[in-house]
Amino acid sequence: MHRQEIIELLRRTFDGAAWHGPSVMEILRKVTSDQLGNQIGDSHTLIELVEHMTAWRRFAIEKLRGNTTYDVDDAANFPVVSPNEESWLITLQQFEDSQLQLLEQLEQLDESRLEQIVEGRSYSYSVLLHGLIHHDVYHLGQIVLLRKQ
Repeated sequence: MHRQEIIELLRRTFDGAAWHGPSVMEILRKVTSDQLGNQIGDSHTLIELVEHMTAWRRFAIEKLRGNTTYDVDDAANFPVVSPNEESWLITLQQFEDSQLQLLEQLEQLDESRLEQIVEGRSYSYSVLLHGLIHHDVYHLGQIVLLRKQ
């Protein structure tokens, strides 16, 4: 798949006419303050899931920027976040910012880099970017269920 097709998929999944149903932002814009701490059993809270999604977007951004040593540590992977309105506004803004930064990096990316292996991993940039889309949709399903709690 070509760079522009990946960009289009990222845009549609994030805030466009997504094939799978509502886009990520369509759902996140409907989240209310009282839903932020929702969880099933000992699962992560809704706000923690969005922080987790942002962490892996940052990973992709840093790798695309050439930061060979960047990784997602345990603290960044699923940070503990207070489920309140102030935290939510920050989390949501950081998530939206990560989309803009990711698209910016992809717009500048040489197409041939998609088949190169991500530093420190065993997969290509193409697999990373497709995985990021799948990752967002996977967690979106969880968030939809958590909103119904």
